[in-house]
Amino acid sequence: MSPAPSPAKVSARAELQRVRILDAARRCFSERGFHGASMSTIAEVAGMSQGLIYRYFTNKAAIIRAITDEQREERREALAGISTCSELVEKLLEKIDAWRESGPGMTCEGGFDAALFLEVSAEATRDPDIAAVVTAQEPQIWVDFEDLVRRSADAAGKPLDPATVRRRTVVMRCLVDGLILCYVRDPAQDREVLRRSLQEAVTALCL
Repeated sequence: MSPAPSPAKVSARAELQRVRILDAARRCFSERGFHGASMSTIAEVAGMSQGLIYRYFTNKAAIIRAITDEQREERREALAGISTCSELVEKLLEKIDAWRESGPGMTCEGGFDAALFLEVSAEATRDPDIAAVVTAQEPQIWVDFEDLVRRSADAAGKPLDPATVRRRTVVMRCLVDGLILCYVRDPAQDREVLRRSLQEAVTALCL
């Protein structure tokens, strides 16, 4: 009788299976939308049985939670490495360019997927479980963006009081989300005009 695999090997295999499922789910959600991507479809793309998927995730909402949790950590790390609001605009445009070049259903380096972002946002208006996932993540997102606005103003030698930081962060988030929507819906627009327009807006916000 062969020896039982070590706990470390079992854990590593489980993590590989989990990653495989999430990669397949991202592709399915991005290509087919939340409702068009059934658990059986995700299983087919992942190359495993539907029953095996249920060992790791109870439903699609649980998969979305896992995906958005990963994105939240990636976003936190990315924002922490950005010094100014102006730099944020450049990074966002680069990621959107990379996502568009990667092709439908694929994510660019760093996990950014504009289509999935829009799909989850839309589904949160219909599905209470998805809404709960998105709502639970909002407080940390606000903190991360407020830190960036504060950091950017401090770097310019014009520190802001907390109330002003909050107000400007609200506008900043509207600009960021609007950039993603605008660029996805109208990819033929003049990228340089878009970039300069946003740079003018964020410069005013963060100084």
